[in-house]
Amino acid sequence: MSKSILCIGATLVDELYFCDGSIVAHSSNPAQKTTSIGGVVSNIVQHLALLDVDVALLTALGADADGDFIKASFERMGVDISQSVTVEGSTGKYVSILNPDGNLYVAVCQDITDTTITIPVLEARANYLKAFDVLLIDTNLAIPTLQWLIDFAKTTNQTLLIEPVSVPKAAKLATLNLNGVSMITPNQEELQLMHPWEITDEQEQVNALLQRGVAKIWLRKGSLGSVICQEPTNTVLGVPLITIVDSTGAGDAALAGWLLGYLQGEAEMKCLQLGHTLAFEVLKKKGSIDYTITKEKLYSLKATYYHD
Repeated sequence: MSKSILCIGATLVDELYFCDGSIVAHSSNPAQKTTSIGGVVSNIVQHLALLDVDVALLTALGADADGDFIKASFERMGVDISQSVTVEGSTGKYVSILNPDGNLYVAVCQDITDTTITIPVLEARANYLKAFDVLLIDTNLAIPTLQWLIDFAKTTNQTLLIEPVSVPKAAKLATLNLNGVSMITPNQEELQLMHPWEITDEQEQVNALLQRGVAKIWLRKGSLGSVICQEPTNTVLGVPLITIVDSTGAGDAALAGWLLGYLQGEAEMKCLQLGHTLAFEVLKKKGSIDYTITKEKLYSLKATYYHD
C-alpha cells in the first residue's frame, strides 16, 4: 500500500537572476531572469506530484496575486492545500543571483511562514496531521513550532523528516530535542551549525545528532556525492561528472526522488540513487523543477547513471 505525505513549510515566489558574466560586487550586473513557485517544501511537493505521490501541503500565503496563482497551480497538480493559511500582506519571495556557471552567488528571502504556521494553527489541524504516514518539515518554521512537530510525530508514531533549508536556519536545530526524528538532510556547512556546542570533526558532528535521537542523517557533499549515516552501517553514493546549468533546488529534488523510493519500500541504496538522479536532472536545467519528470522516467534515468 502506498504511503501519504504532508509537507509543512514555506512557499515562495522564486526570482532567479542568471548573470551574463563574472559577477562584479558593488555594481550592476547584466542578467537574465526566471520566475517560478519555490520554497523548499513546495519544490519537493511539486516533484512528488509529478511523480504521482499522494502529497499534501500546509503552508502560508499572502492575500495577493502571487498567493492566488500558487493556490491555483497546486490545485491543478492535485495537491491538497486546503489546510494552508492565507494572511493579509505579501506572499514570501526568494531572490537569487547566480554565476554564469549556475552556482549560487547570493540569495535573500522574505518569508511569512514562521509567524503564520504557529502551534495554535497546527493544534487546530491535529486530526488532519495524524492522517498522514510521513511528515516533512523545513526550518523556515519557528523554533517552538519545530519542537511541537517533532514531539507530535513521536507521539503519533509518524515518520518525520527535517530539511534544514540553509546554514542560518539549520542553527535552529542546535538546542531542540530531536529524539524521534527519522531523518535530517544537511549539507556539510549546515551540519556544523546543528549542535549546542562547537564540534569541528564531521564524524563527531554526525555522531552527536545520532546520540540526540535522530535515526539517520543524509549528508550531502556536492561533487563528492552523499552518505546516509545510521546504525549499524552507512550508505555511500558517488556522483558522475555533469555540467551544471543552475544549482537552485537540486537538494530539494534529491529529497523528492529519495521519498519516491522510500514511500514505495525500496532499499536505501535505490532510494539514494533515485534522489541523486532527480537532482542531476534539475542541475542540468534552469529553475528548481523538472516539469517533464514522471515516475517511469525517473527509474529509467536512474539506470543510465547507476547500474545495479
